[in-house]
Order: sequence, then structure tokens, then C-alpha cells
Amino acid sequence: MIIEKAFAKINIGLNIVGKRDDGYHDIDTIMQTIALHDVIRLKKRDCGITVFCDNPLIPVNEKNTAYQAARVFLARAGLDINSNGVTIEIQKNIPSEAGLGGGSSDAAAVLRAMNKLFCTKYGTSELIELALEIGSDVPFLVEGGTARAMGRGEIMVKMNDFANINTVIAMPGEGISTAEAYSLYVNCRNPLHPDIDSISKHMDSLKLMLLSGSIGNTFESLIFPVKPIIEKTKHDILETNPLACSLTGSGSAVYGIYDSEKAAQKAYEQLSEKYNAYITKTMGGVN
Repeated sequence: MIIEKAFAKINIGLNIVGKRDDGYHDIDTIMQTIALHDVIRLKKRDCGITVFCDNPLIPVNEKNTAYQAARVFLARAGLDINSNGVTIEIQKNIPSEAGLGGGSSDAAAVLRAMNKLFCTKYGTSELIELALEIGSDVPFLVEGGTARAMGRGEIMVKMNDFANINTVIAMPGEGISTAEAYSLYVNCRNPLHPDIDSISKHMDSLKLMLLSGSIGNTFESLIFPVKPIIEKTKHDILETNPLACSLTGSGSAVYGIYDSEKAAQKAYEQLSEKYNAYITKTMGGVN
């Protein structure tokens, strides 16, 4: 059996650049892995792919990204699914419809685990190629750390480590699908367009105090008018005096960054009275 951790991510700044001819959107964002994680357990079976999950709301069929990752891997490795297979057990800790990349991270973890299980010795670049077939966030989560992602998310530029930053996440109690969030972009008259260049410079130099004035996420201007409970969550986090606060991905999770463990712990305790909250830290690469 192979056990692999599937780490969540947050977006430290996200700009929707525009809609593409293929129906997708070009984005410019900084993605950062955090210590919050699911646990993936894989073992070989005679044939086929079977998925188990301790969260009954998560599909365990072909719609599951972990299933898709296993199928893509077997095909690339030339392993006939009728004579080779895996059992995948997922212990969920990352909330769904949160913008934390839970499903994508599960898929990335399955790719890493299968590479070990079948002794295929694929390098990171080869696993990233496979990840591109599954979803936009999966390539980043194969390796994790800190990276600027552009295009659909497949164009990545590694950044300086932004590890061990105290982070608190709050879930509003109401989710929104990525497809629904992007659909709002077409009708938004004045979407927010944060300066990702400035955010990148502040992160590279670890000037956390400057992030509060530059961090932003286009999805906030799209989602807050139709999901006021998510906007209220951000206001409640701001009352805990974070250095910076933002929606992650297309939501619905909102996070705050703090300058000390003490400040993060105090914020976590305050937010836990109203929300499902998580206290964590940013981290380097997963390998």
C-alpha cells in the first residue's frame, strides 16, 4: 500500500484576464500549497479502478478526479485495465466547493502514488503532462509550493518559497461551483483586476504587510453580489486583523494571513464560533 498526502492550495491573488475562444478563461494567479490535506491510500488489485471515500457526498465513480487520474496513468503506462488496477481510499479533510483544490489535489496525489506503486519512475514533468489531462489545478498540485499560473493554469512559473505563513480559513456554509462562478464573469460590468505583478514582488520579498493593499481576486466582484454570506465571511475575517484576506479560487472559502501563530490561533478561535474554520500554514513543495 502507498499512502500519499493531498495538500490543499490557496490563491494569493487571482485575475481573470478574459474568455478564450475554446470557452475557457485565461487567468493570472499565484497558487500556494498549505498544510491542510486529504490522505490517499492506494493498493494494487487484479483489474479495474475502485474508489472509496469517507465523505458520502463525494462521487466514487468516473466523475471522481482520483479515478480519472488512475485511468490516465494506467493508459500512459501501457497497463491494461483488465489485468491491472488499483483500489483508492480517500480520507477527506479538505472541504468541497471551496476553491482549495481538494479534488485536484487528490488527483495529483494519485499520480504520485501510482508512480511509486507501479515503479514507473516518471519524472515530475511527465506527471505534470498527465495532470494536464485531468484539470487546470492538477499540474501545480503535482509538485506544489509557490508558483504563478497563467493561461488555463497550465503555464507555471516557480516563485521563491512562501512557506510557514500562518493562515486561517473559514467556510461560509454555502458553496458555489466553479462553472457557476465563471458564468458570472460575462455579465459583470466592473470586475476586479488585481495587479498580480505587485503581489508577486511582495511575496518574493516576504513583505507581508504590503499584501493587504495589493491582494485581490476577480471572483470576489462576481460572487459577493449573489452570495452575500461569502462576503460576510470576508468581513468577519477582516475583523480579526489579518495582514491580508481574500477569497481563494472561485470560492467559497475565505482565508486570512497572520504575522504570528498567536494571532492566527486567536482568529481561529473567534471564527470557529460562526464557521467551519481551519488553522494551517503555507508550505513548500510536496516532494
